[in-house]
This record gives sequence, structure tokens and C-alpha cells, in this order.
Amino acid sequence: MMALNKISDHKPTLSQIRDAHDWKREYEKYLPVSRFLFRPAGFVATWVCIRSGLTSEAVSWLSGLVALGGFLCLLSASVELLPIGIGLLLLFNLFDCVDGSIARVMKTENPYGRFLDALMSWTDMGFWAVVGIMIYQHPQLAFWQNPFGKGTVVWLAAGALASFFYIYAAYVEYIFDSLLREYWNKLSGIPKSEAHENNVAATGGFFTKIIRIALHNLRVRETQYLLLIIAYLAESVDLLLGFFLLFNTLHALSLIFIYSIRGRVVYGSKKHS
Repeated sequence: MMALNKISDHKPTLSQIRDAHDWKREYEKYLPVSRFLFRPAGFVATWVCIRSGLTSEAVSWLSGLVALGGFLCLLSASVELLPIGIGLLLLFNLFDCVDGSIARVMKTENPYGRFLDALMSWTDMGFWAVVGIMIYQHPQLAFWQNPFGKGTVVWLAAGALASFFYIYAAYVEYIFDSLLREYWNKLSGIPKSEAHENNVAATGGFFTKIIRIALHNLRVRETQYLLLIIAYLAESVDLLLGFFLLFNTLHALSLIFIYSIRGRVVYGSKKHS
């Protein structure tokens, strides 16, 4: 009991919090928004939250509430609430860094905490649909205010489709990882360190790596939020949504195509039995 109390009473320094994330540096090496903005701010926020007595689970729930508040602001017809909504989404992303940081530094990692952290991904699933409604509510944010002569209602459909293809791409990746990746890796002789598609440092030519890095950045929340800020200030949020509708659609379709080919190769081999 005394040992447990000592662990819970320990308040790590900012330097110790930073050192606990050394393993993240390689992953975030190619994610500049996270590496230079959210991660450093997350270290300070982690330091503050620990001294405020917040657990990683509490921060996870708090992040979800903050994201909900951000969405409600973006869905509002009040233009004054839009920057507040974007700010709350940035705060949500910060808290999403902090909950895991607290668990790692305080040695309190547990299945429930990981479940909560994953649960808050609901924000990613609905983000583009919310952006579509935001454009519908505020046509002045659209560069193309009357697409195809149908008005901004087009962006409602675009937002819904962008969200759908985002979710479907993630689902396709999940079923490939669950059902085929092990067999494909064995068949291809891919080492564990390079087994995942998100390993942007995997082998390949210069331009291949550049494309991987660009695609990886476009898929992460931090980049999308930063681009939303730019599009909001430029009053061209519709162009951002249109781009990600195309990006998410092509991403989902390319995964279906690539993974189906890999599945046929595995099926034709003897390594799936």
C-alpha cells in the first residue's frame, strides 16, 4: 500500500514528462504540427493536469465534452461561435495528447483508459459532416456559394460523404489488419518494424517517401484542424471540404483495390492455412 501511495504522490517534472515520450519522436518525426505544436503544449498541459489531480480517464472524458462543445459551436447559426468552436477542437486535440501522457508518466496505463482514448475517435468520424453543416449555415465561408446551381445544400451531402469514406477507409484498414495482414507480411517477408502502412520511414525511393509523408499528414487530425483554420480565415471552407471528399474517397477505393489484390495473393498461396 505504501508503494502505491508513493507512486500516486509522485509528481513528475516537465523534463521527466518529456523524457517519457522519447519513443514518440520517431513516429512524430514526419508530423510537424504534432511535433512542434501539440506535443510541446501537451507536456505543459500534462504537468498542469497531474498537479490538478486529474487522471488520464478523467481527461479522456473531458476531451470528449470539449469536442462536443466545439461541434455544437460549429453547428450553430451564430458566426461569433465559429472561432470558439475551432478553438475547442484544438483544445480537444491537446487533451487527446494529455490523457495518454498522464497514463505513461504516472504508470497508470490500463485497458479501460485505452478504451476511452479510442472511444473519443467519434469526433474524427463526424468531423467532415459537421464542416458541411457549417458551410450550409454560413454561406459566406464558401468560395463557391452556388455549386451546380443547387446552393450550399451541396456541401451537406459533401460533408456526409466525406465522413462516410473516412470511416469506411478506417474500416477497410481494420479488417485487413485483423484478417489478412499477418499472412501478407509472412508471404512478403516484411519485418515487424516495417509491417504497418503508417510507417512513413519504410523502404522506398525519395519521391515515394515524400508521398507517404504527405498522405500521412493529411490523414491526421492536427493537419486537418490547421487547414480548417486557414480555410476559415480565407473564407474557402468549401474548397477544403471538396478536397477531403476527393481525398477520403480515393483513399478508401485505393485501399479496397490494393488489399483485394493482396488478399488474392494470400488466397493463392499456402501461407494462409
